[in-house]
Amino acid sequence: MLVPSNETIQVEGCVTMKALLRILSVYLLVAVVLSGCGWEQDSFVYQGILFEGFDPAKHQPSPEFLNNVSPTKVLLSPRQIKALKKCVDLLSENNLHYLLEYPDRFVIVKAPYSFADKPQMIVYLDMEKVNLTFSIDDDWENKLLNANLGLMEDSGDFYFQGTPKLPNLLRILIHEIGHLVEFERLKFNWQGKFVPNPLNKEFVNISWDQDRFWQDKEGFSQKLHNIQSIEGLLQFLQWFKEESSFFSLSSSMGMNEDFAEAFVYYILKEYYDYEISFVYQGRVVLDNLQAPNRYRQQKMAFVANLMQNELLKNK
Repeated sequence: MLVPSNETIQVEGCVTMKALLRILSVYLLVAVVLSGCGWEQDSFVYQGILFEGFDPAKHQPSPEFLNNVSPTKVLLSPRQIKALKKCVDLLSENNLHYLLEYPDRFVIVKAPYSFADKPQMIVYLDMEKVNLTFSIDDDWENKLLNANLGLMEDSGDFYFQGTPKLPNLLRILIHEIGHLVEFERLKFNWQGKFVPNPLNKEFVNISWDQDRFWQDKEGFSQKLHNIQSIEGLLQFLQWFKEESSFFSLSSSMGMNEDFAEAFVYYILKEYYDYEISFVYQGRVVLDNLQAPNRYRQQKMAFVANLMQNELLKNK
């Protein structure tokens, strides 16, 4: 009977260990690829649209935005790239690809919010928002609770329900493009001061009072902040559905936001048949919160006419 020497055992052991290491390396590589944690990129082009990670040596936002932008180089993860491509697909599938051509480029940046740098025609996207997991209805709940922290205690009993389920990143893209449209087509002043002209005054007069220095006619923010109970929230949302001229909880932040949100929800309704409802204790108690009323119909007609002109221009 042959007995292997210690030297033979050591060699065989070494070979076996190398084989195991190779197998382990291949397994780890496959796991990384499948988990979406592959290589990061500084930029990519998809369907002709340029997306870049912020580079302080390359990108210089306008002064009014610069202080809120972290001077940090941003690399795009596979998950972020997937999210951005998905939103491009969602727009392209509905013949809205031309909207993505308004900005010169999209830059992903570390900032507290996304913004349209109108003078440069560049959209900057907050890197934390570049995902597919946070939906438009999640954003509604988040904005409601941020505006009225007193509702936090009851927040487990209610939520908003969007149909179909769409990523909030899609809404953000359309919203920021809306700001570029209002700047380029409607000549909205980009520094906050409203300068009326025949192109924009028709829209602005629906919700904003010239005699009170272009203040919100509805006192929307005060109504939102004054909610003190679930009953009060239901009353507010009922009023919002039936009487408000605005399309979202952030529309009343200013005339520019009003237009951008009307632009968003015109696109979402017209091309995705999107609706949002309020669910309390597992039951839909208010459906279609953005149902047309006489004020919203005026805004929708305004945006529809603008979009028709844009479609004709892009044919």
